[in-house]
Amino acid sequence: MPISHPTMAYSTRGSFAAHALRNLDLLEFLLNHTVLVGLVLVGFFTFRRMVKSGRQTAHAKKMIEKAIRTQTHEPISLHPDIDPALCAGCGNCTKVCPEGDILQMIHRKAVLVNPAKCVGHGECEIACPTDAISLVFGTKTRGMDIPHLSSNYETNVPGLYIAGELGGMGLIRNAIKQGALAAGHALANLADEKAQFDLLIVGAGPAGLAASLSAIAAKKSYLCVEQNSFGGTVANFPRQKVVMSQPFSLPIVGTKKFPSNKFSKEELIAYWEDTRKKTGLKIKEKTGFKALKRVGKIFEVETSQGTVTAKKVILAMGVRGSPRRLGVPGESLSKVTFNLIDPEQYQGQHVVVVGGGNAGVEAAQMLGAAKWKNKVHLLVRSQSFDRCNEDNEKTIRAMEKQGLVTIWFESQVSEIRETSIVIKRKEEVTELLNHFVFIFAGAEMPHKFLMSLGVQIDKKFGEGLSKAA
Repeated sequence: MPISHPTMAYSTRGSFAAHALRNLDLLEFLLNHTVLVGLVLVGFFTFRRMVKSGRQTAHAKKMIEKAIRTQTHEPISLHPDIDPALCAGCGNCTKVCPEGDILQMIHRKAVLVNPAKCVGHGECEIACPTDAISLVFGTKTRGMDIPHLSSNYETNVPGLYIAGELGGMGLIRNAIKQGALAAGHALANLADEKAQFDLLIVGAGPAGLAASLSAIAAKKSYLCVEQNSFGGTVANFPRQKVVMSQPFSLPIVGTKKFPSNKFSKEELIAYWEDTRKKTGLKIKEKTGFKALKRVGKIFEVETSQGTVTAKKVILAMGVRGSPRRLGVPGESLSKVTFNLIDPEQYQGQHVVVVGGGNAGVEAAQMLGAAKWKNKVHLLVRSQSFDRCNEDNEKTIRAMEKQGLVTIWFESQVSEIRETSIVIKRKEEVTELLNHFVFIFAGAEMPHKFLMSLGVQIDKKFGEGLSKAA
């Protein structure tokens, strides 16, 4: 049996006692100097916060300077307007934007630092806990023409609604939300007069789909007409185009999520087709919308398949049918197109893509894939990629380094010829061998057509939609 050494036991007890005394001394010091300790901790965390804020401010100011230098400091679509008096400086809005560095913090206040790349997702507005953010059109110095719409998406013509891209607000999730809201408001206030349909929807894209499902859910009669195929604008996206979106919610079927919020055109159309079968959704395809007029409290709507009557009408046909033209000689040649569906059709060709936005950059990426062996030139009017997202910019710049694409900044088309194209960059004029030209210069809003229907066009200077009466 081991024998404890008395000296060792005493030493051990002594060390424990000394350690306990030191702890008591530290505790007594902390208790006697609570205020001092608190001030030290507050000072430490305040200093850390100031350092972080300083770094954020410096980074944000550099982005603003770059935007001014590259003339991309003006927003081109729906964008956030921040009230600094209400901003709490939490930074939530800077973290949720799918497009990247659009909002940043300057002296603990949110600021729009990359205006031209904002596409109006609205995630920042949703994430703000103090309602400091509102989505607006135009700025105080630069107006934006859009149809006169209430917050329920009703135009100045009673009973006529506009949802989606036609109203100046793109993006799939936004269009779905607007289509559902417009239909909900329209179907809640129906006239007593007889008509063939309670609701007529023009366009079977995301907004038209949501509006049609809303009518089914409300058990109201409806007719959805589409001049092309089910899917609308999305059906005309390039094959296997990757669409960026947050989860969206459709009437009847509920919320749909995709892995990493990324999905291809084919996946989206397949989901919509499945929804169509499950809900009994009916679309009248290959039927164009021509005109309408209000007769009493109902509408007479002229289509390519005849005239029908409806109590309410929602225009959800987008603007892809009105591509913006360059206005240069040769633009009417058959080799010029304003859309790309299947890049596999173009192999071993000399191709020019016009447009520095997402559509143009993505088309250049697809046509420039090594397997197609094309010679691709991408023409960008400005000094930088001011209208495409960060992922697209990184990809196209990487492709340029690999020799798959040639990027021409500050360039424009002077003339399109049978076998060539004339490009002007600053004062330099170059003629290139060319087989196909793809133009992605945006779309013209059909304001004249809308005005012919009686819709008022407003010029917005940093304003949102009109409040519903």
